[in-house]
Amino acid sequence: MKVFVKIQLLLAVIMFSVTGSAQVYKANNGVVIANTKVFTMVYPIDKVLWSDDPSVKIRRQPNVKSEAVGDIYFFEGLPTAVLLAEKSDKWVRVGDHKTIGYSNSNYLQMRKWYTGKGDYYLVADGLAPIYVESMADATDEVQYNYTNALCYVKSGTLIADTFRETDKYYILETVHTGLIIPKMSVKKVRRR
Repeated sequence: MKVFVKIQLLLAVIMFSVTGSAQVYKANNGVVIANTKVFTMVYPIDKVLWSDDPSVKIRRQPNVKSEAVGDIYFFEGLPTAVLLAEKSDKWVRVGDHKTIGYSNSNYLQMRKWYTGKGDYYLVADGLAPIYVESMADATDEVQYNYTNALCYVKSGTLIADTFRETDKYYILETVHTGLIIPKMSVKKVRRR
């Protein structure tokens, strides 16, 4: 499993090197690279969550007439999409491990695990993968899903100062599930 993670990281680093910037949000192999200062996930506002269609569309282009290529949900306490570029106007660049595009920021809430108040914080050290934790059926034993990284964050990105630590991973927790970051991908920094 560790070899698979290293191979996936190597592919992402190669793509990053070839393109010369993290502005390429998605490579042919499905790698999505977030280009924000703080790792941020997005999900529908409450008004949408409690409607008949509790999702926000991801569109190919930043306008309402553009083709819908995906949906953003709030599933088991976890947003399903990542903010890929800093918010600059009404339409924001968003994506997950399968889809990238634009969504209307008027219908989105932002979720960060970096508050600026924790004793320690995590910073990406190179391209850092972020995986989604999945729970096994009856045993409730945590399994780590390494088939696809939800996304990668570029070097220097602030990831979290609210997290749980295991021997090999940092876990960003939500109500039902969490996000997993291999320790080898980040630096843990003590706030001064």
